Amino acid sequence: MVEVTFTYDFRSDLNLEEYTKIARKATAMMLTAEGFIEFHANRNYLGSPHVRRTSVWKSLAHWASFAQQPEFQKLTAEFRQHVTHLDVQLWGPSPISPEPIKP
Repeated sequence: MVEVTFTYDFRSDLNLEEYTKIARKATAMMLTAEGFIEFHANRNYLGSPHVRRTSVWKSLAHWASFAQQPEFQKLTAEFRQHVTHLDVQLWGPSPISPEPIKP
């Protein structure tokens, strides 16, 4: 399993309507992608970065296949026009605690 995390701030001239269309389209694409498990979007109560979007995939190969689709590449380019300080991280399971720990 792999988690792909995008963190970013909004540009000061953000067009919220355009950004929302792009974000929803990207999310809809993920829902039908092979190997997609789940998606989380969060806002930072303390400021920057403003947003964290995390998608969970069965494998790195599934994510890579999705990320290389021309339509997703186009959406990503459009998305970058609305954000700044974009950071993308790929996370795999810990060798010490590979599964979530629950009570």
